[in-house]
Amino acid sequence: MKCWRVSREAPTFRLMFDQVRFAMPRFLFPALCSVLLMFPWMGSLSAQRPLGQQALNEAPMLFLNANYAGMVPLGDLADRFGAGFSAGFQVEWMSWPNNWILGIDGQYGFAGKVKENVLDFLQDEDGNIVGRDLAISQAFLQQRLVSGKVTIGRLFPLFESNKRSGIRFSLGTGFQMHWIKVNDELRSLAQTEGDYGAGYDRLTAGWLVSEFLGYQHVSLNRRINFYAGVDVGQAFGRSLRTYDYSTMQQDDRTRLDMTLTFRAGWCIPLWTGTGTTDIYY
Repeated sequence: MKCWRVSREAPTFRLMFDQVRFAMPRFLFPALCSVLLMFPWMGSLSAQRPLGQQALNEAPMLFLNANYAGMVPLGDLADRFGAGFSAGFQVEWMSWPNNWILGIDGQYGFAGKVKENVLDFLQDEDGNIVGRDLAISQAFLQQRLVSGKVTIGRLFPLFESNKRSGIRFSLGTGFQMHWIKVNDELRSLAQTEGDYGAGYDRLTAGWLVSEFLGYQHVSLNRRINFYAGVDVGQAFGRSLRTYDYSTMQQDDRTRLDMTLTFRAGWCIPLWTGTGTTDIYY
């Protein structure tokens, strides 16, 4: 019978890369790679404006963005979790002609590797946990993370013919919260049910600041709009629990939970203001 154990193997870059690649939906990994490979020759797509093409993207724009990312924990968070993923959404307004970007951002993170074994005192010498039915429990641990923030940034054009494609830099501030989820689908562990679960999840929350640097493309006809880049987050948090069953004490430390995410998103324009009416020949 398969038993759950907490891995103590030191994480390596290859291990983290394999976790991101295999857990990601099959269609998404090659799609993200394709986007990254497009950057070297993206300039050729924007270098010349087709004859008679009106610049429909030269106006204030409101975007709804969906994004997906590979996430690497740093700082105190790396002591608790391994590499994972995040999915999220953004609502952004982009000005014209200065390309200022204001937005709100929400993310949901998850990972399958938990380094802190909060169930260790329930395990026998073989690492097994006997459930309420006297069978070996199949429970395992997972990471969960949520964040929300407001962002401000600017896009710096790279191509004279398309002022909406170029380097994007933005800053954000908000909150971040993470916890350890005891996944017990068979409900075999009475010890983690109900209010008792609060003694195991190590719920932590705090203030978040972040920085993003990447490339954004808004096509002249507003039909192909995406971005990709690196997002670094720093969360200054503390445990929200008054007691931890595993350590038999309260965790009152101030934590620095950092994340390095490689994010790509698709941008859907919901509204555009009045822009240029010039037609270029």
